[in-house]
Amino acid sequence: MLLKGFGFSGYRSFGDELTKIAPLGKVNFIIGKNNIGKSNIINFLSEQYSYSLSRVLNIQSRHINQQKDIPFESVDIHLSKKTAGRRIAFPVFKNEIEEYINKKLPDDNRHRSHREIAKKLFSSEFFADDKDDVWFTYVFDPNTGKFTLSLSLVDIANVLQDDEWYALWSTLTQKSAGAKIQHWVPQTIKKLAFVPSSIPIIEVIPAIRKIGASGTQSDDFSGEGIIERLAKIQNPPLEAQVEKEKFLAINTFVQEVIENKSAQIEIPYDRDMILVHMNDKTLPLESLGTGVHEVVILAAAATLLEDTIVCVEEPELHLHPSLQRKLIKYLSDSTNNQYIFTTHSAHLLDAVESEIFHVTQVNGSSVVNSIMNTKDRSTICNDLGYKASDILQANCIIWVEGPSDRIYLNYWLAAKNNKFIEGVHYSIMFYGGRLSSHLSGLDDDEINERIDDFISLRNLNRNAVIIIDSDKDSSRKHLNNTKKRLEEEFYKGPGFSWVTSGREVENYLDESLIEKSVLAVHPSAFKILAKGRWNNLLKYKTKSGRKEKTANKVKVAKHYIDTFEADLSILDLDERVAELCDFIASCNDS
Repeated sequence: MLLKGFGFSGYRSFGDELTKIAPLGKVNFIIGKNNIGKSNIINFLSEQYSYSLSRVLNIQSRHINQQKDIPFESVDIHLSKKTAGRRIAFPVFKNEIEEYINKKLPDDNRHRSHREIAKKLFSSEFFADDKDDVWFTYVFDPNTGKFTLSLSLVDIANVLQDDEWYALWSTLTQKSAGAKIQHWVPQTIKKLAFVPSSIPIIEVIPAIRKIGASGTQSDDFSGEGIIERLAKIQNPPLEAQVEKEKFLAINTFVQEVIENKSAQIEIPYDRDMILVHMNDKTLPLESLGTGVHEVVILAAAATLLEDTIVCVEEPELHLHPSLQRKLIKYLSDSTNNQYIFTTHSAHLLDAVESEIFHVTQVNGSSVVNSIMNTKDRSTICNDLGYKASDILQANCIIWVEGPSDRIYLNYWLAAKNNKFIEGVHYSIMFYGGRLSSHLSGLDDDEINERIDDFISLRNLNRNAVIIIDSDKDSSRKHLNNTKKRLEEEFYKGPGFSWVTSGREVENYLDESLIEKSVLAVHPSAFKILAKGRWNNLLKYKTKSGRKEKTANKVKVAKHYIDTFEADLSILDLDERVAELCDFIASCNDS
């Protein structure tokens, strides 16, 4: 990852409290109301991060305007009743601490005690936060123009015993003697302190984007100069033919966006517009609508850039929700940049795996919280003014009778298409077999009986699939009336019903392997009573031979999926899972 995380304070709307933007993934969203401070995070990254890091490293950065001693204008100063210090911070995450210490102190028996001392130091309140991540914070000194570690040597000296400080210091510095406050503590901290070793390239794509006129040049990626850039990679010189791959990648994206495999973009000889060829017609890009026009700018910029932290303001402008998701998916899957988006759109949050940061204001200062769970995501939607009826529903819901069905279903879906994520691309909900007589797959206005008698599952999500155990004990038996009604209602769509081809979901499993799972989960079990398509495979006889029992469905399911590989060849399982995967994909515009 180009940037794992960073912290800062004392910048514009951000006050004296250290703001942490971490952990960062490949795709990151900064979300919040208008005028709350989202853009200030982007501004800090583009205007302050490289300069501050160069001052911490005490080097000159090629990304800094050398004519300015300090790139910090009056508009950048935090204004409030409280004094706010300018800081920058860098993290070492909990799962990286041991590896980081091993780099500082070799992983051998001679340094084992020293590594334990370093861990003790890092676990103190001066470094570790409430997530046990370690942060190194540097504060700006206006007298020297440098950033130095923000620590009280006197306070931190009490974290370790004198002999521990000396042992760590002498090992790290290869020195002896010295004094605790003057040498051991500051020199040890300096040796152990983390700071990124290189300054990343950071580009901002502003919210105002427009393709420039013929011949325009620009250093930014707002759309000005994009025709010239595309022309160069459309017909690159012989020694730069690899650039052609970027042009082809942008073409592929355009085909996906407008859902037309014949579409091709072209820069004409005069370089006065972008043309799109499709269906034996040639049209200027502008004629395809503002949304496509806008998204091509973003895709082109992201493809032209490489190994760059790309900050994009409000990518959702002029874009339909499905187009928003296509854009984010393309950027995530088809480019090697890292992305930080500021947005008001809740539609982007489940487009790909991402990190989400929620910006609010407390006592006049901007505050950032990392979103870690569904409850926090719900808070974001409320903060942005979304209601459940505005967002409509999850992309797709699969209704199953109970928890063991969910376990097997996720197991089979992963075997067929491991890109689907439960809670993002689909959700699984339980209806319980005994409740089925009170449920309906129709909308409220389609139900003939009184509404009090039936609950419409379509009210929770119109894109729905229901999986029903046939409960048949022979091929001659028929579905009961309730199951038949639900089967017919769900096939009216969008979605379908899946009635098991055997007695129940467990009959899609290898019979000998499910017996092994039953015996493993229930030590008293001797063997299952019967095998076969129409038998209950969870009934077993005890070793004493005196009792017949039914195995715990959930425990057997967990043991089975953890122990054995999925086999989709049983009965019609492969066909039904493939049908389900196609439906989930269609619900997610993929």
